[in-house]
Amino acid sequence: MVRSCRRSASRARRGRKDGAGGHAPAAHGSHGGKKWFDVGGYVADSPDPFAQLVARVEGVEIKRRPGSDVLVGFVGASTPDPVRQSTYRTRPGALRKDVFQAFTRVEAVPFVYMPDADRFAPEDRSEGTVVEVERISLKALIDDRRTFVNSLPDESQRMLLDALERSTKPLETFREAVAAQGLVGQWASRQAEIVKARVLSWARKHDVAPRETWFQQRREVSAHRTLERLLPYLTPDEIRAFSIPFRAIEAFLSDERFR
Repeated sequence: MVRSCRRSASRARRGRKDGAGGHAPAAHGSHGGKKWFDVGGYVADSPDPFAQLVARVEGVEIKRRPGSDVLVGFVGASTPDPVRQSTYRTRPGALRKDVFQAFTRVEAVPFVYMPDADRFAPEDRSEGTVVEVERISLKALIDDRRTFVNSLPDESQRMLLDALERSTKPLETFREAVAAQGLVGQWASRQAEIVKARVLSWARKHDVAPRETWFQQRREVSAHRTLERLLPYLTPDEIRAFSIPFRAIEAFLSDERFR
């Protein structure tokens, strides 16, 4: 079902009627002869989504990124490029984080999909037009894992079935048992297939066009972390042969933490 949804937290905090739409509330006080009003209260009490309120501010623009919150900045300002700081690996067939969470988490607050932002989020953190995502049950998640276990050789099944059937925390115990048997990769691949099929079924039911980016997980690989992991494999001579920019040396010498 598709509907228009506003931040429920804003509705809960709305304790007075200041008018309709995006009209600013009356001034609440003065300082030095100048009237002011409660900006935080205005944002909280407005029935409009936060992104729409920001878009009305002169000189400010918003940019949306699939699967994440909006970026807010001044008109003409450069957009932060995460690729400049880090390298990303894309794993085709995996699921984007917000998509995976929406179809694998047992939560009191249901998830919804926001087509305008191309993002899945808990209903109480949504805004604008949304499409409901049916709650996933613990039983369904256990059945997914049992299907995977039944595809394994008999000698590998007992520990995994015990984790699902005898533990008070079946999902957590199952994850530990999978790791103990070295089956993390196999389970991750099988789980991605199961969840992808569930996502596509939901999309057909609600007449939502699937996005390619739903099924591509971007894994961030920090350049600094990569260098740190590489150092133990380098000889002292190879390390001395590094070409270190003078800018980096100057920044290091001026850093008070190393004085």
